[in-house]
Amino acid sequence: MVLGASAGTEPLNTGSYNFQLAGGGGGASATLNGAPVEIYCDNFYNDIWVDWDYSANVTTLGTGDSLSETRFGGVADTGWTTITLNDGNTALDNADDQFFNDPNGSTPEAGSTALVRYEMAAYLVSLYNVSQGGSTSNNEIQEAIWTLLDPIAQGPVIDPSGLSPDSYLEQAVNWYNSMSGNPSALNSFLSQFEIVSDPNMTFTNGLGVGGFQEQIVMTPEPRAGVWILLALMVGGALVMRRSRVTRGTADIKL
Repeated sequence: MVLGASAGTEPLNTGSYNFQLAGGGGGASATLNGAPVEIYCDNFYNDIWVDWDYSANVTTLGTGDSLSETRFGGVADTGWTTITLNDGNTALDNADDQFFNDPNGSTPEAGSTALVRYEMAAYLVSLYNVSQGGSTSNNEIQEAIWTLLDPIAQGPVIDPSGLSPDSYLEQAVNWYNSMSGNPSALNSFLSQFEIVSDPNMTFTNGLGVGGFQEQIVMTPEPRAGVWILLALMVGGALVMRRSRVTRGTADIKL
């Protein structure tokens, strides 16, 4: 599976800050090219303002072949901070650690690739329960996304909630391994998501530097059939770190 090439620069207008997580994290409603969407942070080290107008490069998940305009698309397979899971199941932890950290892992597209990490981050975004606000599970999801998209160049991600992301990282691996064998189903799920990135980023060793905080965009009413398929196969947002209000406008900082 490959991510889509950028659809071009479009207006991104952030609106209301919807739910607050540890350290000011949470999600926001916005419009992208005039269409209502929900946005969720995928990087920890940049800022975005709520109730603000931006211009964004848009990369569609699930089609095309380029991550060139995303913040993390150029990070090498060996360029991520090592993920070490420790939830008590040693065999499972070791297998998942290999998936995340070994470019020659057990699947054709190991979890060390930027592509697969973006795909898993989109899946984790789909698990948020906005109505629960700052719940334990929402904070753990937030931390799992930050852990997935954490290059070595930035150092270990800060954990404002003090909670472990391990269970959600394991769910993300299980989801990907279930979906990767069915490209049609994976593309259908990913088609609900886009990545919006600052067009003014510069790149150092493949990592996008500067500009506003990159977001994973999700439409507010996903197609029901996709969610049913996801539930059957798995079986089982703006994630924002700090918020302060200045002259009526919230500055969301990661």
